[in-house]
Amino acid sequence: MEVVRLFNVKKTKEYEKMVLENNVQKILFRQLDNFWDGWNKEVISIKISQALGEMQENYLMSASTRLYKDGDMVFNPMHTVTWAIFLYRLSRLLYLAGNIYEANCVYYLNKIMNSVEWFYQVELPEHFMAEHPLGSVLGKAQYSDYLFVYQGTTIGGNRKKGKLYYPKLGKNVVLYANATILGETTIVNNVIVSSNTYIINEKVPDNCIVFGQSPNIVIKEKSEPEILEMTKHLWRW
Repeated sequence: MEVVRLFNVKKTKEYEKMVLENNVQKILFRQLDNFWDGWNKEVISIKISQALGEMQENYLMSASTRLYKDGDMVFNPMHTVTWAIFLYRLSRLLYLAGNIYEANCVYYLNKIMNSVEWFYQVELPEHFMAEHPLGSVLGKAQYSDYLFVYQGTTIGGNRKKGKLYYPKLGKNVVLYANATILGETTIVNNVIVSSNTYIINEKVPDNCIVFGQSPNIVIKEKSEPEILEMTKHLWRW
């Protein structure tokens, strides 16, 4: 027997947004149910839309057509970096709203699924991206916009004379695999940190590539246009 459709749903942006939110919620709730009891579905559901809105803004400047295409975010939960960034943003929104237990559940889920240490108390920038970021630890630091990290990268504090110091990162910083930034380190704008670089308590200037090990790091100075050219495959300048 033929089914007669009495109406057609116009696939507007609002409709697509609603479908995406519902699908994301189903996936997320199934995952959370595997590990914890007692979390509040309502408080998490409320924040899903806001987290996806932040993802949309985040991906707006991505140069990858896997992530942003035809004027819209490409949100694929099977793309693990997308899911990891979404879980971070959701956990932070829950934390800022005072829903600490739910924030912990989502944060811990991110560690289990994606092997990242992106704690909700740490404020990552509006435009933040990663590529296969297994083992990345983004600890307490002052972050600026357009941060891109790869696997095994570490940013965190260092104790000196009984006091903890944390790094300060400028705009458009790229950390390649296993780069480590610690302590009273300042990295200014448009800096590429090469693989296996170890920096502690250093001042890294604008517009450069840095590699090596503190206290003997090597800095190769570049112009701003050169660094922007070298990072245009990451961001839509």
